[in-house]
Amino acid sequence: MTANELTKEAIKTLNKNGAFVWRNNNLAVRGRTFIGLKGVPDVVGFTNQGVAVYCETKAIGDKLSSYQIAFLNLAQASKCLCYIASEENGKLSLKEYEPQ
Repeated sequence: MTANELTKEAIKTLNKNGAFVWRNNNLAVRGRTFIGLKGVPDVVGFTNQGVAVYCETKAIGDKLSSYQIAFLNLAQASKCLCYIASEENGKLSLKEYEPQ
């Protein structure tokens, strides 16, 4: 599965399980200064209880950057729900993030 396919499946799964999430486009644009926050996950949203939800998508061979690790560690310490979406045996694997 590509990162795009994983992201779409993660969004479907999280929304189906009670969250309201969407793709976070946090890409640099040529000719513009990047003003976003480095490390913000690919999928962001919240639950109906008001808890923030973050999900980072990683295709096979991809690894979390130091910015992504720092963001997820801080978010999880703040009681946000944090997940890593990856592929296992051709299907989406959605696991809770474990602090590093």
